[in-house]
Amino acid sequence: MKKNKLKELPNPKKRNIIPPDMDYLYFENSRDFPLEPENIDYSPVNAWWFAECAFLAYTHPGFARMAYKLIGFDNFKFFHGVGTECMVVWSSQVVIVAFRGTELKSRSVLHEINTDLNTKPVPFELGGRVHKGFLKGLEEIWGGPAGLQIFLKNLINKSPERPLWITGHSLGGALAALSFARLPEAKGLYLYGAPRVGDKNFLALFEERSVWRIENARDPVPLVPPDIPKLKFNFRDLGTLKFINQDGEVHDRRPIFVLEAKAMIDSKIREVNKSMASARLKRKDSKKAIERIRKQLEINKKEWKKHFDSFYKDFGLSADDHQPIFYVTKLWNALIGD
Repeated sequence: MKKNKLKELPNPKKRNIIPPDMDYLYFENSRDFPLEPENIDYSPVNAWWFAECAFLAYTHPGFARMAYKLIGFDNFKFFHGVGTECMVVWSSQVVIVAFRGTELKSRSVLHEINTDLNTKPVPFELGGRVHKGFLKGLEEIWGGPAGLQIFLKNLINKSPERPLWITGHSLGGALAALSFARLPEAKGLYLYGAPRVGDKNFLALFEERSVWRIENARDPVPLVPPDIPKLKFNFRDLGTLKFINQDGEVHDRRPIFVLEAKAMIDSKIREVNKSMASARLKRKDSKKAIERIRKQLEINKKEWKKHFDSFYKDFGLSADDHQPIFYVTKLWNALIGD
């Protein structure tokens, strides 16, 4: 077997990184790294495979059908609503369900953006509350005699032991999460750059199930809807996190983002100001107390700067980091680098 090579990250200034991408070579060298359908633990192989599926879901169904056929999946089914699209492929070993995310180049883009923004929490039939727009999007293709639910149930009934995996990027990840909640038979779920879907009671439906949430560097989408008490969304992060930093390293936790760091610093400054004000009023030696605080802040200032500089590249937010081509490229590089 010839040695596989690392892939270069695309330069957004030199090429279009917004999907669909018909020039990308999907599942390149996948024969060297076969899918592991029985593995419910985090798998670099599966993380890359399902990222490819989520990326491919943005393409035309005819193109996707051929790409899957080239890697041995002869069975293909396409589901679509007004703005929701889903591809199902299967073999004797595995079933893969991949939902498409928001496609900025499609005619339905306004409908899809409205789905993303319709954040009102509504009851989910199995428990908890979920994002209204996402649930409405799934319903476009879920029910009815020709719907996704019956189709998948039939596949499961024909071969109950065959693993079924669900995946999606961005909005596709949210739809994947909702469908996974409705399919207790599904083996596992891989999410890429997916927004928050539901509250803690909804998340309880996923306990002891294989759910992997993958985030890339400064991708802002996993941080929405925001956890702001006044808005009362109460949406929570789903599954077990795998965070890819700017250098392509996969970690088990997020770094402190710049906005969170700033809030923490502001809080500390308020505490110091309050202490100094109290010292002025209550203590005769307030000048000495203030001077000690000032010196300590000077020492800590250097440490803060050193600490921040060490992960500066992971600060802030970047729409580019949300694009699926960065997920597939970095996960491939992480796979062959292991």
